[in-house]
Formats: sequence, C-alpha cells, structure tokens
Amino acid sequence: MLEELNGDFLQWLRGFYYVAKTGSIRKAAEFMHRNPSTISYQIRALEQELNTVLFDRYKKTLRITPEGKKLLAWTITTFETLQSMRSAVGTRGEHLQGQVRMGSTLPFAALGTPVIASFLKEHPKVDLQIIRALPTDVENAVREARVDFGLTGLPQPPDDLHMDVLFKSRPLLVVHRDHPWRIPPVPSLEDLQKLPFVSFLPRQEFQNVDPFFGNEAAALDYRRNVVLKVNNFHLILRFVLQKVGVAVLDELSLKASVFGADWSPLISYPLDHLLPNMLYGIILRRRKLLSPQAGTLMERLRDHFSGLQLPADITGEKSPE
Repeated sequence: MLEELNGDFLQWLRGFYYVAKTGSIRKAAEFMHRNPSTISYQIRALEQELNTVLFDRYKKTLRITPEGKKLLAWTITTFETLQSMRSAVGTRGEHLQGQVRMGSTLPFAALGTPVIASFLKEHPKVDLQIIRALPTDVENAVREARVDFGLTGLPQPPDDLHMDVLFKSRPLLVVHRDHPWRIPPVPSLEDLQKLPFVSFLPRQEFQNVDPFFGNEAAALDYRRNVVLKVNNFHLILRFVLQKVGVAVLDELSLKASVFGADWSPLISYPLDHLLPNMLYGIILRRRKLLSPQAGTLMERLRDHFSGLQLPADITGEKSPE
C-alpha cells in the first residue's frame, strides 16, 4: 500500500534542494521566485515532518547536516524519477521525446558526434543539450544532477559515482624535437625530474586540477620544475612548440588539441609505466533512473566507444629520434 503524504511534501523537498545547493534561504527564494518566508516555512515543515534537523544554523549561515545530505541525495533521485516517469509515459512506441542533458569533455564529445547526429536524426523530438566542461566540472554536474550523465576521462573512477570505463588513453610526455635534454625512448622518473614542465593549471577557481599530477594519490613522489601553468591543453602545446618546456597529456587530449599549427616539431614518449592510464567512460549518479531518451542515447554511445583502441595516428605521436 502507498502511504499518504502531505500534499505539499514535494514542494518542501524542492525548497530544501535549493537551500542545500545555494546555502541560503534568500538565494533559494530567488531561484524559486518565492518569498524567503515561504522557503523558511518549507524547511521548518520538512524538519517537523521527518523529525530531524536538516541545517545547522550558525549566525547567518546554514550548514547542511549529515541527515540533510542523505535527504539531498534522495531528493535528487525522487525528482529525477518523476521526470523519467513523465518521459516514459509520454513516449509513444519508439518515438522518443523530451530533454536530455549530457556533460562531456571536448575530446570525448568530438569522438561521439557521429553517434549523436544519427540519434537526433532518428529522434527529432528529443531536445539534446551538451554541456562542454573540464573533467572535474563534468563530475560535479553529474553529482549535482545538472546533467543526466557525463562523458569524461579520469585517472581513477570517483568513489561516489558509477563509472562505466569504455577505453583507456596512455599518458605521453610531449617535447620539442630539438630539445637539449637526453631522454631515452622510455623515460625514467629521474629523467622527468630534470625537465621543465608546462603544467595544467591546478587552481581552485577553475574547479579542476592537473589530471596526472594534481591528485596527490596519483602524483609522482617528487616536485616538478613547473615553469608555466595554463588551463588549456592547446595553449600548453603552443608553449611546448616555443620550447618553453615539456608537457604531459593523454593520447586523446593530445589528438583533440593539435589544430591550427604545424605540430611536426613535437614528439612524444610513453609514460604509462610511470603514470596511470586515463580512463574514459560514462559516469552517472548511483540510483540514477534515466529517462527513455537519455538511456537510449547513453547505450548508443556505450556501444560506439566500448573497447575502443586508440590507433597510433590518433595520438599525434612520432617516434623519438
């Protein structure tokens, strides 16, 4: 039997969600086009209904409690389920319709364009939105339910999300062919310690870190000589081309970044004996119930990418002399 709920319960949950995401009743009220007093009432009513405390009130700030974090995860799942229900019931036969929001890194999305284009031609009533983002931003978008699922590359799967790894991409050391260092075909840790690096910018405001060295668990146990930090792989390669330093990119990111210049002066060395392969796959929230249109697109992408092996010519790699 279905237990009877207060008719306003879903609205209370919606108000709770926006307070939890913004940390402010005033900001939540702005998002929901409500008065702050209405949102305050919703939070009090919800706490009374559940017999718990969802936020710690400290001066003028709200800090979500452990019970509040549990409710937030269930709230997101509840509204996603309702949205999926509406899509499933409203879908007639094989004619999919409704919205799909997908987050993706640029290299991954570029590889998937043929599959996505074919899907849209087959299902013209699907409103597809692709949000291009950096890897950590894709993670956060999935975690916060701003997208249905994400396509991204990570050194290791996130603990709190489900990741279906589809293929791997090797880390490469990219240098100018006319470099002054003695680098063997398979560089050692000692060889890397002598090199100046153009590194991916690990700054908090960009909500992203160097994919290979920014995570302490995956970082090599030495301090690199970083001469420049940039938050774009294409610009990193431009500076390597100007002999400012060397860089570490994975095969797919390298392929996606080489455009608009003559890159023949650059060569690359494999580093998968020292650094983890980049894992490329689909990430989504645990207990996520996908709409028919999102589920179908995700399966098409999974079939396309599953077991993909990156050939030598996709890396831009040239054998060191």
